[in-house]
Amino acid sequence: MHTFGERLAYLRYRKDMSQEEFAKRLNIGKSTLGMYETNKREPGHEMTAQIAAYFEVSVDWLTTGKEFKHRPMSATREEMIIKDLVARYNINLANQRTREKLETIIQLVFDELQ
Repeated sequence: MHTFGERLAYLRYRKDMSQEEFAKRLNIGKSTLGMYETNKREPGHEMTAQIAAYFEVSVDWLTTGKEFKHRPMSATREEMIIKDLVARYNINLANQRTREKLETIIQLVFDELQ
């Protein structure tokens, strides 16, 4: 896998996801994802970071193919749910107010489960 597109397609295939399904998770068009995978277009830094986080790989490996540091899926169920929701709804965790609201909502939900 020599290119970003090849690595992206490999990761998506490994998760058994269609282009359409993964594009929806990223909140982008299927054609945009297709262009990423065929190296006809490059994602911006934030999108690259979002893709790397979703697949639990380093941005370095995703963009260069070097220093692959795959972390095993050791996250808790709650962490996996939160990560999925952040990706699905394109939540900007860099925004302090958004992060605080999300933390409040999550706390309310998990308090109800106990």
